[in-house]
Amino acid sequence: MVSSLSACLEDEPYEGGGGGDPVPADVTKYTLGTPTSYSTKLDGLSAVCMNEAGDGILIAQDNGNVLEFSLEGVLQKTNAMPNPDGRSKVDLEGITKASDGSIYLCEERFREVWKLSADHTGMTEVLPKGPNETDETGYEENQGYEGIAAGPGVLYVANQSGPKRVYKYTMATATWEKAFDATWATSLSDIYYDDEDGTLWITDAKTQKLTQLKTDGSKLQEISISFVKKPEGFCKDVTHKLFWFVCDKESKIYKVSYQKQ
Repeated sequence: MVSSLSACLEDEPYEGGGGGDPVPADVTKYTLGTPTSYSTKLDGLSAVCMNEAGDGILIAQDNGNVLEFSLEGVLQKTNAMPNPDGRSKVDLEGITKASDGSIYLCEERFREVWKLSADHTGMTEVLPKGPNETDETGYEENQGYEGIAAGPGVLYVANQSGPKRVYKYTMATATWEKAFDATWATSLSDIYYDDEDGTLWITDAKTQKLTQLKTDGSKLQEISISFVKKPEGFCKDVTHKLFWFVCDKESKIYKVSYQKQ
């Protein structure tokens, strides 16, 4: 099903950056352009990544769908994921594309990572379970895996707030470990691995901030993204020099150009 969505430009150009500690001199700074938003009228937009060809985006919907959109915000296809084990609820919260084109998803409540099938209608693999967080201080069922990012041979998984933690899964050994705790954050809503410089980006849905970090959790810079009411998902489109966001509060997709300083 192809659906045309309404697009609108924000009234004023957006001045990115600010709102955090001074940016180190050797870190690339980013300036954002004027955001374009697409109203989808779809609930539960949770995460976004580029598709395998790089000519569209994939969005994870927390009710268990994987949505395919063009770069102009037109819905191309809705793929309903199967409900494994007859669960009462599937809560997809993260989606990422690995360097080999594989797409991975993370499910929040059961804290699982799935490899998406080539036709986007199911999964070909469920990765070994991660750490048992039920023994962690602050554990909550609906505060689990909220974002996933693919780096070279590894996956990074952001746990929302129970605890606020990033885990690393090494594919060659099928092992998990803690990467770092994000004590500075309020609520981790997505994570993205940047192939250009080997860093991570994390969105905070409550503070409306995008934070760039080293893979050990050291903060590099913080960018205000206040034009997104509740930034649930983020990815970087290097080819077209765009940042993509999804907002489940407004049921919108945002894209905004960036320039490096």
